Amino acid sequence: MKLYPECVPCMLQRAMMFCRDEDDRTKREIMRRLCKLFSEKISKNITTTELAFERNKVIEELMDNRDPMKDLKEESFNAALRVYPTLKNYVEAEKNDKERFKKALKVALAGNIIEFGARDHRVNLKKLEDQIFDVVKGKLSIDDRDEIYEKVKNSREILYVTDNAGELVFDKIFIRELTRYAKICVSPLSRPVQDDAWVEDVKRAKIDESCEIVPRGDFIGIWFDKCTPEFLKKFDEVDFIIAKGMGCYETLVDHPERLEGRIALLMKVKCLPVAKNINVPLGSAVAKLL
Repeated sequence: MKLYPECVPCMLQRAMMFCRDEDDRTKREIMRRLCKLFSEKISKNITTTELAFERNKVIEELMDNRDPMKDLKEESFNAALRVYPTLKNYVEAEKNDKERFKKALKVALAGNIIEFGARDHRVNLKKLEDQIFDVVKGKLSIDDRDEIYEKVKNSREILYVTDNAGELVFDKIFIRELTRYAKICVSPLSRPVQDDAWVEDVKRAKIDESCEIVPRGDFIGIWFDKCTPEFLKKFDEVDFIIAKGMGCYETLVDHPERLEGRIALLMKVKCLPVAKNINVPLGSAVAKLL
């Protein structure tokens, strides 16, 4: 997705969140370097992912902490664990296979509210259960769950691309449902980046006990030019792909030739540029077959 003007202050706001525990001297230097970077890189042709990747390189160069969101990821993970039994029981109480699948999908989608730093979005971990059920019980702005269900039923192997670390707890509920139909491969990041899930987060959620883990790289979304060879091989081999979050949307939308109706996108629309691009209201929940 090409950069919108509104993306720039949001990227700076996220940068301040990443370096929030640094001293003022380091923060000023990060902001100075980022302003210089943005003045050189911003154009109508650059994508949000490219600029965010360059921003993160600057921040990592100036900070010793390689996982600055670890405390917030830990807090969100623990908050999700407290809600997990209620949501697990909610899904398992449904006896109809298709309806149980649709409920599990919506639970995983609802987990996508757990994201920090987006300018147009706030998550309240103290009221996480209420916020999750607002999505689970609410209407989807794009609802392709019936079509996604048919794709899953006819798949032998599915690739599940994760987003934020905290929502892995809810992904686990959906992944358990998916294993009724196909072999599942889960793809987190190869190392910590922002508040996204990486390999160790997936292991902590114990998703690796039932799924193959295929790390995809050190960037947000699915950036084909930088994906690991193992991920690209798996991407081309599997029958169907489920991709979580705005980062996946932003990186996939410019590559329609790679989609072929075999990718389901699950996301909460947490920023105005993405809302404009996909043509739904800000705050929408989306289950879209790409």
